[in-house]
Amino acid sequence: MRRLNESELEQATPRERLAWAVDRFGERLLFTSSFGAGAGVLLHLWSEVARGLPVVFLDTGFLFPETLEYRDRLVELLKLNVEVVRPAVGREEFLRENGANIMEFNPDLCCDHNKVDPLKPYLARAEGWVSGVRRDQSAARASTPILLPTEEGPIKVHPLATMTAAEAKAYVLEHAIPEHPLVARRYLSIGCAPCTQPVAEGEDERAGRWAGRGKTECGIHTALRPRS
Repeated sequence: MRRLNESELEQATPRERLAWAVDRFGERLLFTSSFGAGAGVLLHLWSEVARGLPVVFLDTGFLFPETLEYRDRLVELLKLNVEVVRPAVGREEFLRENGANIMEFNPDLCCDHNKVDPLKPYLARAEGWVSGVRRDQSAARASTPILLPTEEGPIKVHPLATMTAAEAKAYVLEHAIPEHPLVARRYLSIGCAPCTQPVAEGEDERAGRWAGRGKTECGIHTALRPRS
């Protein structure tokens, strides 16, 4: 495959973008996956383009059992090298210290402790960071660039940025990738169980995340400041 330069990435395919990132960053390329709805597309690409490099999976302690089962199924199917990361303080102790309904009255604190903080050591070592964000997932993600340099160091790489929901579905069918079991119940974006619900027809994919709380992102994808 011909080596691309950065100016060509917008018109490149997701596979070509991922191959570019693997070639540029090698073992300093971080890939995090939630093993949620639609995650199979990038995980399949990763299994072919970056075979052997780890997939970092954040187990917050609040995930759906179906997510853990789906992770195990894809790990076996795609022969993935998964590294599980957990918060420093586990679920039960965290709830005792902060209240059983912390996710309702302070979801930002909950996300910071259980999702953002555990990834900080990985981000500190990374030069590139791959995620499966797509522009059509929500209005907040509509302007997602293929490459996003950050003040903290890692360049965020979004191989699927231009892929539509229809194209993602077609890819899953073409490659016989199993979908997260909750998708059939209209969970179209899947995070922690207390803050995820099904979406109605016509809503964007992420409408079921923190519904009614004025929150749209957990902070993982917004914690790093874009370089001006």
